[in-house]
Amino acid sequence: MFAKCFGESSSSGREYPTVIEELCRHFSLADIRKSTNNFDDNRVIGHGTCCKVFKGCLRHNDGSYYPVAVKRFHWEYSEGFKREVELLCQLHHPNCVSIVGFCKHKKESIVVYEYMSNGSLDQHLGSDVREALPWKKRLEICVGAARGLHYLHSGLKRTIIHHDIKPSKILLDDNMHPKLSGFSCSLLGAHFKEKPKPIKTDFAGTYGYAPMEYLRDCTVTDKCDVYAFGVVLLEVVSGSLYFLIQTELLGKCVEENIDPKIKGEIAAECWQVFIDIALRCIKNEADERPAMGEVEVELERALLLQQQADLTNMDRDYTLLSKNIIIPKSEGGFEFVTG
Repeated sequence: MFAKCFGESSSSGREYPTVIEELCRHFSLADIRKSTNNFDDNRVIGHGTCCKVFKGCLRHNDGSYYPVAVKRFHWEYSEGFKREVELLCQLHHPNCVSIVGFCKHKKESIVVYEYMSNGSLDQHLGSDVREALPWKKRLEICVGAARGLHYLHSGLKRTIIHHDIKPSKILLDDNMHPKLSGFSCSLLGAHFKEKPKPIKTDFAGTYGYAPMEYLRDCTVTDKCDVYAFGVVLLEVVSGSLYFLIQTELLGKCVEENIDPKIKGEIAAECWQVFIDIALRCIKNEADERPAMGEVEVELERALLLQQQADLTNMDRDYTLLSKNIIIPKSEGGFEFVTG
């Protein structure tokens, strides 16, 4: 990590460290205001508990313009801003969003990153979506997101735990390629945190995204990301956002909850691999869950099986005969029954 990254003046009198300055551009508040038309509400493309995201426009040295995403943190979330800038400066992977620069001016904390023209994955799921994503495209997005998470967990000197994986944090570029975003909650290595109050929040520690050991003793490891990603996989196939396993799926057949818009598109061989890895991701005990590397490999295998099936089945009309049921256990948690 970068030591003393913020809060101390550099030799030029500006409040940012030389190492950060070398890795990404420092924008003045005037630059940011101009790029977003003074934070015009009509430019808002996303928002959350800690920030609001605007579409901005910056100019290249040759005079041409290019779009950017401008993430303006609420003043009380300055620590999240620091964490996001520090981490994004270290990430270099095609499935992680790229930082363009930042602005730190008094109470203003702003991150500028590449603009993703197709928004986030959650905007392409749900019953209100006009044009549903085909099953194979959903699977390709899952593969890319898994690659990004595998990189965070194993591709750097220290493991980065995203800690907030959900469809809204998976952005899609012009070609619908996924890139992970939202690193303000991320952690370096395993952490032990104070047990949360029993209220629903909009973080990865919600009951829908948190594994049992997190709710039990708040140990945060890379297996928490695996659990959250398993829930994302179920959301992708069901078309339901914020899919709460404890209430929405317990005692029900997973196959009967597949998004009606993609029913008949999933080959049986592909489904068997996909649902197996998804259910293994959400096992109660952390050591029973796969590593992200294995999740990536299995999803790639599922995609290959789908592609092979499509070559021989030109009608693309498949029937799933399997039944996977998630049932509650008397001692807490749940288990899976396959029929």
